[in-house]
Amino acid sequence: MSKVEASEVAAAKASRAAMSRLMAVAGHDLKQPLHVAMLSVARAVEDGIPAAAADRLGIALDAMKRLNSELNDIARLSQMNGALRPNRRIVRVAEVLSRVERDWRFYAEARGIELDVSLSDFLVETDPDMLHTILRNFVGNSFKYSVSGGHIRVSCRVLRDRLSVEVEDDGCGIAESRLERIFEAFERGDQGAQCDGLGLGLTIVRQTADLLNHSVSVQSVENEGSIFSIELPRLLSDAGRLEPAGAICRASTSQ
Repeated sequence: MSKVEASEVAAAKASRAAMSRLMAVAGHDLKQPLHVAMLSVARAVEDGIPAAAADRLGIALDAMKRLNSELNDIARLSQMNGALRPNRRIVRVAEVLSRVERDWRFYAEARGIELDVSLSDFLVETDPDMLHTILRNFVGNSFKYSVSGGHIRVSCRVLRDRLSVEVEDDGCGIAESRLERIFEAFERGDQGAQCDGLGLGLTIVRQTADLLNHSVSVQSVENEGSIFSIELPRLLSDAGRLEPAGAICRASTSQ
């Protein structure tokens, strides 16, 4: 390796280290004023205010909780250099999907978008918090590219010994030329300039999925919508058998 190449490699490593430190500090320091705001809103609701105002504050509090989770994601992303380890265990998918539905329920109502989360009793082996992070970001990404009157569906599909959890929307879709880069940092698709955020959500998805050794993918058609999916290793059901491949989970619906 030449001196120029060695210098470039060293500069790149230093840049990544500096970015990791920045994300760690941001993920920590920004949480303090956020916690104060969350506590103030919660106490205002408890003290008693008109129903309409309580509803609006409830939506604000819900958004703050999501922001808090996203700051946690950024802090974790800064540790994804070997220090972070998944805590895998047997998980009932319905438990994680219920958390995702609670994360976005009020926001969906405020935006006029139908959120359909189909619960499933299938068992998988994963880190439930990391899986929650992935699915929450999938749904959040779908909201960015959906409009009032749109639909977002979260469902499961059996693929032999694996389970595919899929987030489907009927939003603006993604150009084929950008699909390969959609999981890169600061990549936000063709409509990115019209959306809030830095485009870190899907980068967090990719790096978290890599830690778990789970496969994530996207299918999309411009002006028709997108399907983001993650494949999980599936365990035997409570009855001691594997469900047939191709089955689609529609056990419960939350809107």
